[in-house]
Amino acid sequence: MTTRCVLACCAVILLLLDPAPVARQAQGPPYAPADSIATMQIEAGYRIELVASEPDIESPVAMDIDERGRLFVVEMPGYPLETKPTGRIKLLEDTDGDGRFDRSRVFADGLVLPTGVMRWKRGVLVTAPPDLLYLEDTDDDGRADVRTVVLTGFAFTNPQHMVNGPVYGLDNWIYLAHEGPATAVIYRDLFGDRGTPLRWPDHPQRPALATERHGVRLKPDAGLLERLGGASQYGHGFDAWGR
Repeated sequence: MTTRCVLACCAVILLLLDPAPVARQAQGPPYAPADSIATMQIEAGYRIELVASEPDIESPVAMDIDERGRLFVVEMPGYPLETKPTGRIKLLEDTDGDGRFDRSRVFADGLVLPTGVMRWKRGVLVTAPPDLLYLEDTDDDGRADVRTVVLTGFAFTNPQHMVNGPVYGLDNWIYLAHEGPATAVIYRDLFGDRGTPLRWPDHPQRPALATERHGVRLKPDAGLLERLGGASQYGHGFDAWGR
């Protein structure tokens, strides 16, 4: 019995020391883009195609497409604890019409943990707590030269609970996924800002809004800002019935 136990223990030790599993692990994950696609299983009748990958994009968390077919991608390389302004918005373009983005430029940088993007007017709205920003490229060089704080006062707490996901609704309101502050247990010095009533920096005469852990919708041009009946932690969307 003792002999069997010793042999079993030796076998386990040899298995742990065997370099073969390490070599197999080195092949992935992570995988190269083509190898990653090869591991995916999809329903019959569907297909998956690669349109962008590193180094053109890095740490993507949200995206939106404009009327010119360009892709705005939110990059959050600092997740979850980096509070330096390492966040970016990348602008990807397909210049030869083959369905793959072959040009990548930094549309905007210097953002702290940006969470969402939505095409609006001549630019994009970006949720970058505590702010909702408007970014615009006025000279068409692929880089935003206008940066305006549309709305401010959102909590800066746990990154996965911060305001995100701007969506243009069927009723012409802009909806933001929002659930209010998450109480920091650790890293309180970094993520302890529980926010203030939301306000319009460029329009101080407009009334502020206490969100009270509700979602938010707004019409910036009209100065309208409302609480919703519920909340959303991260992401939201509408169905065919407007729900």
